[in-house]
Amino acid sequence: MIFLSSGFLLLVGALLIIYYVLPKRFRYLTLLAGSVVFYALAGKRYLPFLGVTIVSVYATARLLGRSQDRQKQYVTEHKKDLSKEALAAYKKGEGKKRTAMFLACLLINLGLLGALKYTGFLLSALRAPWEVHWVLPLGISFYTFQSIGYLIDVKRGKYPPERNFLKYALFASFFPQMIQGPISRCDMLSKTLYEGADFDLDRIGRGLVRIAWGAAKKLIVADRLIRFALPVFGSGYTGSLVLLQMVLYAMRLYADFTGGIDMALGVGELFGVILPENFDRPYLSKSIEEYWTRWHMTMGSWFRDYVFYPLNVSKPFLKWTKALRTRFGNGFLSRLPLYTATLVTWLATGVWHGAGWNYALWGLTNGVVIILSLTLKPLYERFHRRFPGLKATRGYGAFEIVRTFLLMCLIRLWDIYPTPWHVWSAFSSLFVNFRSGVLGSILPELSVGTGDWIVVLAMTALMLFVSLKKGEGSFRTKYLNTSVRLWTAAALLLILTLLLGAYGPGYTASDFIYGQF
Repeated sequence: MIFLSSGFLLLVGALLIIYYVLPKRFRYLTLLAGSVVFYALAGKRYLPFLGVTIVSVYATARLLGRSQDRQKQYVTEHKKDLSKEALAAYKKGEGKKRTAMFLACLLINLGLLGALKYTGFLLSALRAPWEVHWVLPLGISFYTFQSIGYLIDVKRGKYPPERNFLKYALFASFFPQMIQGPISRCDMLSKTLYEGADFDLDRIGRGLVRIAWGAAKKLIVADRLIRFALPVFGSGYTGSLVLLQMVLYAMRLYADFTGGIDMALGVGELFGVILPENFDRPYLSKSIEEYWTRWHMTMGSWFRDYVFYPLNVSKPFLKWTKALRTRFGNGFLSRLPLYTATLVTWLATGVWHGAGWNYALWGLTNGVVIILSLTLKPLYERFHRRFPGLKATRGYGAFEIVRTFLLMCLIRLWDIYPTPWHVWSAFSSLFVNFRSGVLGSILPELSVGTGDWIVVLAMTALMLFVSLKKGEGSFRTKYLNTSVRLWTAAALLLILTLLLGAYGPGYTASDFIYGQF
């Protein structure tokens, strides 16, 4: 089941009525029931896997919480009776028990994710004589990582475990974010997920505007670009075609992913639930580091908080860093632990995206580019000291944006082509076989008319306009600040999507790209 299906829209409509009819204390149960129905309609065979994650993480978090409470009580009661050494030994023993429980739960959930998602690839890589075709539950990467993040936060003592099993089950399975995120944190999401919102027609209008805006990006741009992109992908390796591929894929990916996230956040807003923002105008970034603080922000913060930081400040890495600084000072070699943590984090990020060497190499390429950028930072600073006024000019700012956009497009060649050889052939053609004249002969073969190009370019211009205005604050809050404007915008977006969406012969509304994760 996808956001654009009639079943999903009917489910949301029914839930909306039931939600606001019931008393507040029962409203979270409506959302939980809706989430179970949604997941069952997506595939009944998915439910046991989601159930394993919910039950195992909930139970382990409760055990961790009880252990922490027991330790606090014991220390309080025996603080005067026992020596510091005895108390430290007790704390260490309890800590080991919690670590064992945590690792067991982690093994269950990551093992389940790994087995379902990567067994086929590993058997193929090892040239095994047999194949497996296991089910891959909808959104398993998203709900697994969200649940693991919750478990880590409880183990760290960031907040106590949720006592109400049904409330935790809702956090782990809230249906709008099951398809492609965002990856939420329990302490933030629970503030609006459980309390039951008051009926607010303007808030519902804002949610509908965001849903309609996401649907417009998906149906008008992303699904129409499939017709542009797919024929080009198989047309050989001339640099001009590769460049066209890169740009079209970037446009499609952005419209598809942000469209889906807009719809998820909009559905949440209908029920007064605030989901975290996942994008902040990433194609206006001026560096790759900035880009990854704006694109898929909840994924980036998850890997930063739960992989990079723990690894970088772990005892072995701190000891390694100290030894290198003692011997080599503060130069490049002393930063090897930092760079290693960066590469490990990006390798994990790539593997999370999918089972295949291209995903791992995509992640490593991002890590290498970031490391090069950090290494060359002193040269950038020296250059800008030599030309102090350059960075403040609009022209240089535009150059930085275009440079970062093209760099990210190049890295996405790992998404477009299936093997390193294909990627290298496509990349090298940009410099040794550009042949711009080929575009004139290939464009007529795309079987799309001038009108389609005009629609895509016009909608892209509208998306850019909204992104630029978003820099001045929330577009809906600033410009759709009356009921009339709000509902007019929702109606216009709906009409626009119905008129210009990718419907009719030759067009099919496709699943969201990130739905496969």
